[in-house]
Amino acid sequence: MSIVTVVAIITAKPGKRDQLLALARANLAAVRAEEGCIEYGLTVDVDGFGPSQAPLGQDSFAFVEKWASEEALRLHFTLPHMTDYRDKSKDLIAERAVHILRSAD
Repeated sequence: MSIVTVVAIITAKPGKRDQLLALARANLAAVRAEEGCIEYGLTVDVDGFGPSQAPLGQDSFAFVEKWASEEALRLHFTLPHMTDYRDKSKDLIAERAVHILRSAD
């Protein structure tokens, strides 16, 4: 089995990013405690980094995750704390792009 990396880019409805980030932060400990979770974090743009940066934007943030296996990630999506997060956040999200990746080495 190989490690699965997830980059999920979330765009909140205008003015709702802080509220959405608060929901995501409240869920961090539960996700990090899941079997198979190697890394799970929230990221936002570094301000003023320069021309090599492709900013997410003021309404967006990203989850950056690493999972020990596809099975662990599949289970993650079904757990009660995740379904609760999805229910609470769905009306705050304008757009979501979830990239599920494996090593190309």
